[in-house]
Amino acid sequence: MDLDRLEEWSLPRFSWDYDHLSLSEHWFRMACAYLDCSHHLLEAMIEERLASSFHHAKVAVAIFEHAVELFLKGAIAHADQSVPVHHKSTELLSQYRKLYPGKEFGFSGEIDQAVSQTEATPRNQYARYPQDLGGRPWPGHTHIDLSLWYRQVRCFKEDFDRLWPLIRVKHRGVGP
Repeated sequence: MDLDRLEEWSLPRFSWDYDHLSLSEHWFRMACAYLDCSHHLLEAMIEERLASSFHHAKVAVAIFEHAVELFLKGAIAHADQSVPVHHKSTELLSQYRKLYPGKEFGFSGEIDQAVSQTEATPRNQYARYPQDLGGRPWPGHTHIDLSLWYRQVRCFKEDFDRLWPLIRVKHRGVGP
């Protein structure tokens, strides 16, 4: 990117352009933005346009995990339910499944794995930080397979695009 050319351009993005959106629509759009960023990072690493270190991969995973959390919260908000302030995606998925039962509201991406956590790699912590909450390095070793994560991100992009219209119809006229 030519930094000198940037001085010729004005590229503002305004919040007031979105005043007409419902709260649930804001959740959904944020989820999509995070997912798109994860997709672009993974793709850039695979195509060797970006360093593909373990740390870069962790960032792409963290962004993906946050996208899933925001999508679930958006679906909960659209059903006119109070959006939990925690980051416990397994609980969010459980609430989503109660609000949206049936195969049509299922994910083709591996949603259970996307929200699961282990003691060694707690969700919403491991991908974001180099140490655990106690200040200790994460135990053991692990890896992030870029191609597997990339395929999952693509599945979730399709899921988000397919599910959001169904969610809006299921609770039509409901939602903040």
